[in-house]
Amino acid sequence: MSLLYQREPFRTATGDCLRPGGVELTAHGLEACRFRTGQRVVDLGCGPGVTLALLRERGFHPVGLDASPSMLEEAARRVSACLTAGTLERLPFRDACMDGIVCECVLSLSEAPERALAEMRRVLRPGGRVLLTDILLREGPGRRGLGCARGAVPPAVLAERLERRGLAVTLYEDHSRRLAELAGRLLFQGVARSELMAWLGRCPEGACSGTRLGYGLFVAEKV
Repeated sequence: MSLLYQREPFRTATGDCLRPGGVELTAHGLEACRFRTGQRVVDLGCGPGVTLALLRERGFHPVGLDASPSMLEEAARRVSACLTAGTLERLPFRDACMDGIVCECVLSLSEAPERALAEMRRVLRPGGRVLLTDILLREGPGRRGLGCARGAVPPAVLAERLERRGLAVTLYEDHSRRLAELAGRLLFQGVARSELMAWLGRCPEGACSGTRLGYGLFVAEKV
């Protein structure tokens, strides 16, 4: 059985962005980053290339990285960009080669998020910025399993991780409403509630009682 994000109802609900907020939230975050025309910006976990296309439209030099060959093939059909296979924990780029990084709804999937953040800092030039959006934990013990929220942490924990890795947080915004809106659209598209909960992360019986998930946007600068 295909993963939820690979299925048509999910694609329809997200406009191929595969994340809450879609292009609108990405555009908002890019404005906050104040990248300059011609700067080299890498999209980590670029998926089918929707953000890469937006980066190209905004006049940046887009670079895409994804662990999935099929996603890279789809991105290549969508936009002209430098594309490469790889993971967050071992970025295939030289030191200080990027002006900016976009990482949308991907870090919570990492088994080693602090290593991933260290890699982001390594490839950023001094003063370069990271646009990070992700599922966050608002209340409760969190989730386990294979869902997109399995690595969700409270906003304060993620901010601390960024700061500890030399990425100074300059902006945080709560966009939890966008996660709720996406869940509603998925249900409207016919996705079963059980599938939706599995996408967010399975829990042992009763273990996630009181858990509330959210969605947040961070901008951080390499110091």
